[in-house]
Amino acid sequence: MWNRRGVLAAGAAAGMAALTGAALPEVSEPEQQRGPLQIVTGEDGFVSPATARAGTVTFRVRTTSPRTGTVGIAKLRDGATEAEFRARLRQVFAAEEPAAVIQASRELMATADQLGGAAPHPGADSDFTLRLRPGSYLVLEYLDFAGALGRNPQPGEEYLRPLTVRAPESDSRPPRPSGTVTALESAGGAPRFALSGRVLSEQPLRYVNAMREHVDEARFYPIDDDSVTEADIVAFFKGETSVPPFDFAGALGTPPLSPGREVTLRMPMRSGRYAVVSWVSSLVDAQPLTAHGQLLIVTVP
Repeated sequence: MWNRRGVLAAGAAAGMAALTGAALPEVSEPEQQRGPLQIVTGEDGFVSPATARAGTVTFRVRTTSPRTGTVGIAKLRDGATEAEFRARLRQVFAAEEPAAVIQASRELMATADQLGGAAPHPGADSDFTLRLRPGSYLVLEYLDFAGALGRNPQPGEEYLRPLTVRAPESDSRPPRPSGTVTALESAGGAPRFALSGRVLSEQPLRYVNAMREHVDEARFYPIDDDSVTEADIVAFFKGETSVPPFDFAGALGTPPLSPGREVTLRMPMRSGRYAVVSWVSSLVDAQPLTAHGQLLIVTVP
């Protein structure tokens, strides 16, 4: 799924530049039911809702530490266990050789559907909205499975909580997006992003994974250097240069989404250029999909 070398490099840069974690606030269940369901992740704890009403569900994610803050929702496939999901997600990050990365990625995809989420940084809460059917889901902190990049807990002690979605379904609808980013494949099979509409700060943005078999993500990084080009970004993801083309500490976006799924994001973006990229490993050669050209440079007014 994720390219471990690239993720660790990004995490190191973000860890040096990000804000210091604050105390984890208390979030009560009644408060959660009156608005977006609150998910708060930090080195001193993880708060997430135990239940939700079926239909359109909005979650608000806050992180209090640069070692946490990549939160997602997953649903186990029939016959899969939570222990298998934990072990296979850890293996995705731990695998080094391309063949091992690809095998680990396929095993994880066979274990669970990944429904996206939010990846805020300290001081910048983000929302994500999904349509959920009644059933059992998992809320998780992806960085807990990434070794030294995150808190690095012992296996089985990662932040992962059950979420029960109950009928009847609510009549709420997803917020109308200002734009849609779609992950897709070109006529030749190369991974690409396409944008319709606009990317606006604090306005809903729809992300759709229209890839045939790939999980995929959309990470948004602010670009402070006006001279940075798409070629510079691809070269970095290919490992041809070690100079980061953008600011890792300002990362926003969503963790992986299974094919055919969509999520609506609301992110506190500053004005300027952003790179939309994917660290997800190709199922062909285990390089990040952005090394194969899946990226956009967008301007937020």
